[in-house]
Amino acid sequence: MIDLAPRNPNPLELETPLLAAAGSLGYGVEVARQIGLGKRGAAHGLGAIITRTTTPLPRRGRPLPALLEVPAGALYTGGNQNPGLRVVLERFAPVWATWELPVLLSIAAADAEELVETVAELDLLEGVRGLELPLGAMDMLLPGPAASLVGALRAATPLPLIVKLPGHAPDLVALAQAVEAAGADAVSLIGPLPAAAPGTAGLVEGALCGPALRPLALRAVAMVAAAVEVPVVGGGGVMTLADARALLDAGARAVALGTALLSDLRAAARIAAGLTGALTP
Repeated sequence: MIDLAPRNPNPLELETPLLAAAGSLGYGVEVARQIGLGKRGAAHGLGAIITRTTTPLPRRGRPLPALLEVPAGALYTGGNQNPGLRVVLERFAPVWATWELPVLLSIAAADAEELVETVAELDLLEGVRGLELPLGAMDMLLPGPAASLVGALRAATPLPLIVKLPGHAPDLVALAQAVEAAGADAVSLIGPLPAAAPGTAGLVEGALCGPALRPLALRAVAMVAAAVEVPVVGGGGVMTLADARALLDAGARAVALGTALLSDLRAAARIAAGLTGALTP
């Protein structure tokens, strides 16, 4: 077992060191039957899933396609498209409550006050085992504001809290140390990078994900893991067993899969089998 919240009275235990990164499996229910998400580990190889980033009110995305192919990766242009927290909790949380696999809700809001009010209502909700706070979704790149937000969230909920650090933050180490001191149970990095690509109607801006991030993520994880005591979740372009092992060797306690699951729902099963030395079914 891997505990991503060792300082929290409410443990966040994973049977494998692999997580589905936010958005890679939607809210899980969309693919639950295909890969058996109701069971821990099982054939899917995941230790937990992180949901699509959700906001208190619904948000519409940009017109499709939401993914543009770019060299060594993809540009995600969908923004934080989601049906809103109320719909998610009414429709999906009762399903999550029946699963053995931990579900972490990725959550963002227009401002800190709205986010804190929303989070305060989640701690007693069955089905949500923890929260992920993607700082990049709230444009928080500096240690001071990020620490204030994390401290307010820590006071509002006892749920395990993973803080996702944006890859384009000016100082990732300082940011990680600040949110650790403010009460984060774990940090995750790196988030997608702002980027652009040519589109049919001109330049298209979005978030860069995929293998292009891998060297940047590996360096960032090594630096942050050496500077904090809380668990580090590494991610960014992980596609193979070797990619996952590199992040674990750099100090990560767990690895998040994003693009790999978008292209192959069985990717986590294969990587998990290699990490444990088992044969892939």
